[in-house]
Amino acid sequence: MLRKKPILILFMTVLLAGLGFLVGNQPVAAQTETASQSIMDVLRGNAQLEDMETLVQAAALADNLDEDGPFTVFAPTDAAMAALDSTLDDSTVSLTDVLLYHVVNGRYTAAALANRGSLPTLMGDSLSISSSDGEILLNGTVRITTRDVTAANGVVHIVDAILLPAASGSRTDTLDAVLTADGRFTTLLALLDDAGLRDELANAGQTYTIFAPTDDAFAQLSEAEYDTLLGDAESLETILSYHLVGDRLEVNQIANDDYIPTVEGRPLFITTDDNGQVLVNDQPLTTFGMTGANGIIHVVDRVLTP
Repeated sequence: MLRKKPILILFMTVLLAGLGFLVGNQPVAAQTETASQSIMDVLRGNAQLEDMETLVQAAALADNLDEDGPFTVFAPTDAAMAALDSTLDDSTVSLTDVLLYHVVNGRYTAAALANRGSLPTLMGDSLSISSSDGEILLNGTVRITTRDVTAANGVVHIVDAILLPAASGSRTDTLDAVLTADGRFTTLLALLDDAGLRDELANAGQTYTIFAPTDDAFAQLSEAEYDTLLGDAESLETILSYHLVGDRLEVNQIANDDYIPTVEGRPLFITTDDNGQVLVNDQPLTTFGMTGANGIIHVVDRVLTP
């Protein structure tokens, strides 16, 4: 059983209640060069994107968009965000999922987007991309109204509507498929295969939360650490099972616990830093809430050890 602790959590529904104002139609801005600023600086500095900036802060994504990357962000205007309350009322998709569905790993200019049929988002589901009469359309109907607002850690495209992922019950991509499509987890997937655990993540009948180390996380291990943690079949299964929880846990559920039991048996210890960022064994979640049909993925940039 998970043990609860009283910490301050920002509830999205409370925040959304204060965002009922509607900004009138904005003129399409020219392309902007802000390469010395972060993506968060771009959001903070654009009067059309105040609601997006507020929600990103509330979802604890601000540090990622300030420091990490590169990312491509599709930012709805305040006018588009005014429809968010009713959009979520009619959907089983969480606010966190909606925000992560607007962020893609990598820097994609409008010219690069025009040559892509789809892109996986940080939420896990993919965006479809098409072009018509010189316009780029996302998911068939959402227009990019301002292109290529460049930042030091990526690029922002302003869009005229909210991008909404499929409801969780209709998602068909398993955790294995989401990890594969993302591209940052080739080492993890190979090790899961070696340990005989990858089939578990590909099984839609099993539900897991996986704390997924990136390829960079494994690359940070010294040769001695790699041999100790992953050098034999028993150690490999132990470490990988320690990254798995046999339940689906959203980040707000994790933040409200002192520890969570793993498939391996020993717990992961949960804390928060002064900015409210969730730490797992003192390591921050660099991306959270990537969802699949059989669970959820939270990304870590270190290999977790018992």
